[in-house]
Amino acid sequence: MSQSPLGSLAVCAIPAAVMLAMLALPAQAQSRDDRFVLRLSAFNPEAELGFSGNGVVTDGSSDATFGFSEDFDTGREWRPRGAIGFRISERQALVGNYYDYRRDETWEYGGTVLDTGTIIGGGEQIEIPSARIDGRLAFNLASLNYEYAVIKNETFEWGLGLGVTWAELEARASGASESTDLVDEQFETVNWKRDGFSPGLHTRLTWIPAERWSVGLEAQYLDTRWGDFLDERGHFERGGLIVEYMINERVGIHAGYDWFRLKLSDDYRGTARAPDGVDAGPFPYAGKLTGDLKVHGPLAGVTFRF
Repeated sequence: MSQSPLGSLAVCAIPAAVMLAMLALPAQAQSRDDRFVLRLSAFNPEAELGFSGNGVVTDGSSDATFGFSEDFDTGREWRPRGAIGFRISERQALVGNYYDYRRDETWEYGGTVLDTGTIIGGGEQIEIPSARIDGRLAFNLASLNYEYAVIKNETFEWGLGLGVTWAELEARASGASESTDLVDEQFETVNWKRDGFSPGLHTRLTWIPAERWSVGLEAQYLDTRWGDFLDERGHFERGGLIVEYMINERVGIHAGYDWFRLKLSDDYRGTARAPDGVDAGPFPYAGKLTGDLKVHGPLAGVTFRF
């Protein structure tokens, strides 16, 4: 049975908590009894979008399997990023994060060849044409988590929590494909947009190695079936590292790196018909399609503590 990313982090964090607590000297600690923390950052991510699938097509008497896998990359663009923290009591806090991402890109798909087995012409291969795709990826992510500090001293804190994540995802694409012997030249436009809420898991490590300095590690995880986040099966996971230096008691600067991933899968089915002049078909087909979006990049900004 596979272990969730949050579970893996928790297992690793226990010995790390003990080690860091031993290494951190109380004389180095800086008092962090502020009630409210606000971080405003510029986030410079790149995205990797992958699609893979497999399926079976039949003519009623024979079956053939097929599969594909394609990856598309996007360039970098600075986007806003925000985080807040509100301390309720000595060990309790509310932690929030916000992301905004959008990117217009052009991708080239080189095409592929599918082997139809015995279905068409005793094993004839079908050429899937190359295509040019102009698209936009956009999303907003906001999360709010309740956190309880399982371990807390002057230099180290480890908290676990539960929360809720809201997401708005949008994908637009228009593509033109070349013609082949069996497929005419085509042009298609696709618009897809979803938004919703889902409960999630949260953990955070904070270490103060010296006066004015702090290092933080944060992670989140949710399954799309836990709420109305998306109809598709999948999960969202995120990890972030941040290093902060306080210029004075209230204002500081920070830099770090954030990474998150959304993986979705869904079943599909339909019926394909042969072009005019080809005496074959129709061909019912069914399979599974998986989409994988990874976003990661550096961030830097200003911290305010009150």
